[in-house]
Amino acid sequence: MTISLTSEPNQRAEAALAEAARIARDVLRPQADATDGSGVYPLAQIHAIAQAGLLGMAIPTAYGGLDLPYLAQAQAFAELAAGDLTAAFIASQHHACTTLVTATPRQELRDRWLPGLASGQLHGANGFNFLNFPPERAPMKAVPVEGGYRWHGMLPWVTAAHHSDLLVAGAVLPDGMQILAAIPLREALSGGDSRISVDAPMELMALAASDTTVVRCADYFVAEAEVLLGPGPNLLKTTFRGATAYVPTAMTLGHARHCLDVIAAIAERKGGTAVEMADWLRAQVDHFAADFAATLVAGDFESAPVLRGRGNALAARAAHLALIAGGGTGFRRDQTPQRLYREAGFFSVWSVSGAIIPETLSHLLS
Repeated sequence: MTISLTSEPNQRAEAALAEAARIARDVLRPQADATDGSGVYPLAQIHAIAQAGLLGMAIPTAYGGLDLPYLAQAQAFAELAAGDLTAAFIASQHHACTTLVTATPRQELRDRWLPGLASGQLHGANGFNFLNFPPERAPMKAVPVEGGYRWHGMLPWVTAAHHSDLLVAGAVLPDGMQILAAIPLREALSGGDSRISVDAPMELMALAASDTTVVRCADYFVAEAEVLLGPGPNLLKTTFRGATAYVPTAMTLGHARHCLDVIAAIAERKGGTAVEMADWLRAQVDHFAADFAATLVAGDFESAPVLRGRGNALAARAAHLALIAGGGTGFRRDQTPQRLYREAGFFSVWSVSGAIIPETLSHLLS
């Protein structure tokens, strides 16, 4: 299906959500267990997401993107996560990359990167979440030099690192100010620049196929022309929170829906306590989905940590119930419930700065 870029925003949103649901059902979920078991990067699944235009949800239509409202972006990620969390996570990291390229005042950088990122011909990665922490904890530092900056350090969590053309990365300057830059990663690596390197993919408890690893810089030169934003303070809090603050929360909702589907299928076959679990979880998911949508419609970005904490706890409980419903069989490594259980733990360690951990604990311990 081709989503018309000339249609009204609500029509594009409806078409995008329909496509996300179709891909999740027909492409992602049937391959999710195999992807997890093999640890092989899900290239075909990411291609399907790209073909539907869903890698350009935050990109303006002038560059070939869908320019969807925030609620529609979040709902699309909930659909994708209900199919396969690994593929949805990879797409979310590309999405975060595109929001920052869209936000740059440098038109030459928007012109260079956004059309390819929107179409999926180019893939984006990012390494900047540490900018939410105190400057002294920054693993990547940059020193101003003539014409740009010399970067030193590492970016500890870069997803799709071996499969990305563009790396949107952050660094902290000696005075504590921050910069965000568009690094042509594939070009640098293929050109043999030894000052930037990518480690082997991490062996993760879950989402191992996401190709998440460390990117290292040793006196790597970033030209001033490649700087997207900055120098300045708190670049992430002032630039793109509206577009991405709720994407991880949306994915907790999608993951909980996947768990609910598994429990409901078991309840249909076996009855018993699985029916009670499915009924309870369905009510919890519906309640959370309604609150989530209302918060986004209101543009209440201050509530992001609160909803994220609720979502983390919901995903953990939903996955635990799926494991219980699956019984001994569900504990086998080739079965879906154990995968969902392992994946749910990821939400409690993914970008959990500030108030997110206290909010998560408040719901888990209540």
